[in-house]
Amino acid sequence: MKQTRARHTHELLMDSAAAEFVRHGFSGTNLSDVVARARLTKGALYGHFTSKAELAEELGRRFERAWGEVLASSGASPRRLVIELARRVDDDVQFAAGLRLTRDAALGDQRDPAPFGALRRHLEALIHEGRREGRIGADHEPGLLARFVVALLMGACSNRWTAADRAGGMEEQVREMWDVVVPVLGD
Repeated sequence: MKQTRARHTHELLMDSAAAEFVRHGFSGTNLSDVVARARLTKGALYGHFTSKAELAEELGRRFERAWGEVLASSGASPRRLVIELARRVDDDVQFAAGLRLTRDAALGDQRDPAPFGALRRHLEALIHEGRREGRIGADHEPGLLARFVVALLMGACSNRWTAADRAGGMEEQVREMWDVVVPVLGD
């Protein structure tokens, strides 16, 4: 019973921290807001985490694991992959927080976020495969298309994080934007 309550508290803190990180980023998140959102005390927080950085690190680890699972299960469709990533951002606050924290940290360090490099390489391979099978035209260079799709996804994320009250969600935004690229990348 005690372990169940501790796990519940741990997950409640993770979800509360994730919601704050999505909304405010790492530097704008305050632990007082995390515990207020969770309706817990700072003592409960410090019983599970020693710092905001530790919360962010755990969210980052969970995100990397989930990101890898999505890439591995995407099949041969770039569209399906990008829409699944967008759906995860909409439906899983911890995933969304991990994505924002990863992106923000990389921008701060002026480096390419590792998951986006993996996504670009994965998309490029899918585009090459689609070209070989005749599903994707040969008019554009696969690396350029892959970079474009990553930019599309990251733009949708930025819109989502800066306009939290936007109707629809990230998945809907990505579906709308995909209609623009259908002539090049197919459905």
